[in-house]
Amino acid sequence: MISKKKYTLITVCLAVVLLSIKFLIFLQGRIDFITLAVWSLPISVFVFYSIKRSIKAYQIFCFILLIYFLFASLRVFGMKTFYLDVFEIIMIILLFTHCLFGPKYLRYVK
Repeated sequence: MISKKKYTLITVCLAVVLLSIKFLIFLQGRIDFITLAVWSLPISVFVFYSIKRSIKAYQIFCFILLIYFLFASLRVFGMKTFYLDVFEIIMIILLFTHCLFGPKYLRYVK
């Protein structure tokens, strides 16, 4: 078993990778700055509270990730597919799975 500190570090790393992918999409001109800023705000707030190991933050962020998944799946399966969109949806799924088990893990691991 890994420690709570390592679990939190994995959470932060996954969130940073997801933000980086979205930033690369912004640099390619596929989204504007306002979309990037609005999209990045919940992740930034979540990272702040995940560092504090807030169980409620993990629970709330799972719902936010579902909304992100819906928007990303529209781009991957509905419009012209781009490789960064596929990476984005993979990272959203990984982060969702990680955050889904976060509250139970943080509660029972010493």
